[in-house]
Amino acid sequence: MTLAVDLDVLRSLLARGAESDDLDYKSSFDLSAKSSVMEIAKDLAAMESLVSGGYIVIGADDAGGPSGTFDASDASSFDEQRVRSKFVSYLGEPLDFSSALHDVDGQPYLLIGVGPNRDGMRIMSKIGQYEDKTVWHESDVFVRRGTSSIRWNQHEARGIIERIVAARKEEWRSDVLETIKAATPAFDPGGFVNVTVEMPEGAFASAVIELIRRGDTVGLDLLRRKVLSDSLGAIGAAVVPGADASAGAIELSDQLYRLDILLALAARYDQRSLFEACSSDLRVIYDAVDESFYYEVPRRFAQGHQQVLVHMYAIGSVLVTDRKWNYLHDLFHLAPISDGDGYWKTIGRKAEVMVARSGLLQDENGTRIGLIEKAKPVTSRLLDLLATVVPDQTSLLVQVDVYRGIALSTGTGERLGAYTNFAFYNSPRAEPAFLTVLDDAEAREALFSGSKEDLKSAYRMLSSTAMREAFAYNGWDGFENRRLHEFVGDPEE
Repeated sequence: MTLAVDLDVLRSLLARGAESDDLDYKSSFDLSAKSSVMEIAKDLAAMESLVSGGYIVIGADDAGGPSGTFDASDASSFDEQRVRSKFVSYLGEPLDFSSALHDVDGQPYLLIGVGPNRDGMRIMSKIGQYEDKTVWHESDVFVRRGTSSIRWNQHEARGIIERIVAARKEEWRSDVLETIKAATPAFDPGGFVNVTVEMPEGAFASAVIELIRRGDTVGLDLLRRKVLSDSLGAIGAAVVPGADASAGAIELSDQLYRLDILLALAARYDQRSLFEACSSDLRVIYDAVDESFYYEVPRRFAQGHQQVLVHMYAIGSVLVTDRKWNYLHDLFHLAPISDGDGYWKTIGRKAEVMVARSGLLQDENGTRIGLIEKAKPVTSRLLDLLATVVPDQTSLLVQVDVYRGIALSTGTGERLGAYTNFAFYNSPRAEPAFLTVLDDAEAREALFSGSKEDLKSAYRMLSSTAMREAFAYNGWDGFENRRLHEFVGDPEE
C-alpha cells in the first residue's frame, strides 16, 4: 500500500495546519546526522502500526507553514532511494516507503510516506543509539498516541491485533473460496454461483455480473441481503465498549466494497430496482452508525460516518466514468433515515458534518481537510475491482465533488448543500465537470433542475465559496476556462 507523495498530497497535508496521528511536521532534516535519521525512523516505525500508514512533512513548522530551516539545495541528496536506504539501515526490510522533494511557493519540502506494516507493527530488530542517547531497545514496538510516537501498552497491542485480524479477513475469504472451488468443480464465473459463500471482492464482482447476465433476481437479492447483514454485524461489533474502532472500520469498509459493486454494476447495466434496493440498504447501514441528536458529537463510531462518506465518493466515481447521470443524482440526494425533522437533506452532508465534528476531517481551527485524499484509496480499489481504467483518479474525485455541489445547489441564493472539497485543487482539475453540466443536456437535466440563470448563480456561489476555502493553500482560483468565465461573468455583478 505505497502512499502517494505527489504535490497535491503535500498541499492537502500542509493545509491541515496541525499534526495528527498520521501526520508529523518536521522543521528540518539532516541526512548525514545519525540523530536526525533515527528520530524520524522512530516516527516511521510508529506510523507503520496505523491502518493506513502516515506521512512526515519535512520543512514545515507546527502549523504547517514553511519552517525556513530545511536546506534542500542539494536536491540529489534527497533522491527517494538514497533517503530510503538511510531508514532501512535502522528499520530493516520490508519497508513500504515513498518520498519526494517538492517546492511550494519557493519553499522546499520533503514528503515522506510510510504504509502499514504487513505484520501490524514494527518490532525493532536492534538497539538504536546515537551519542549517549538510546532511542529504542531491541524488540521495542512504537505506536502513535495523538501526535507522539511512544512504546505500546497492553490496550494498544490489543487494538493492533484486532486490526490485523480485520485486515486479513479478505485474504481468508480468498482461501476459503479456493477450497470450495476445488471441492466443487462446477464453481466458475460462467457456471454455478453459490451466493451463500464468503466470497472475496473479486469473486463477488464476477458473481454479481453473472447473476445480472442471467437475470437472477433471487440470487442478487440474497447477495444484497447478506451484505446488509454482514455490514450491520460489523457495525454492531465496532460499537461494543472497548472495541477497536479502526478494526471495525476495516470490516465495515470490506462490506461496503460489496455494496459499492452492487450499486455500480446495477447502474452500469440499468438494473434500476437493484440500485434502489441497494440505496435503501445504504440508508440502513448509515442509520446504524448515525447519532440520534443533532448537537451530539459522534462518540460511538465516528469512523463509520467516514467510511460511508468515502465509499459514496467511490461509487460516484464509477457513475461519472460510466456517465450514469440519473443514478448519480439519486446517490447524491439519498437522505438519511434519521434526518433531524428534515434538517439533514442528504447522507453525504450529514456524514461530512459528523466526521468533521469528530476531528477526522477538521484541524484544530475547524478547517476542513482531506476528504478527497481520504477517498482515493477506496476509489482506486473499487475501480480495480470493476476493471475501470482512469488515468487521473485525483481529477475524477475532484469532479465528483463538483457534480455533487451542482446537484445539491438551487442557484437561488440558498446555502450550498455540500462542502466545496474541490477547493483544495487547482481549477483545471475541476472545470471539466462544470463544462459537462453546461454542455451536456442529459447531464444537466439529471443533475440540475433550475434555469440557465439559476445554473449561473450556482456556479458563482460554488466558485466564490471555493475561493474562500482555497485562500490558505493555493487551490481553486476561480474559472480559468474561457467559456466558463464568460458564462459566469463578473462575480461582483
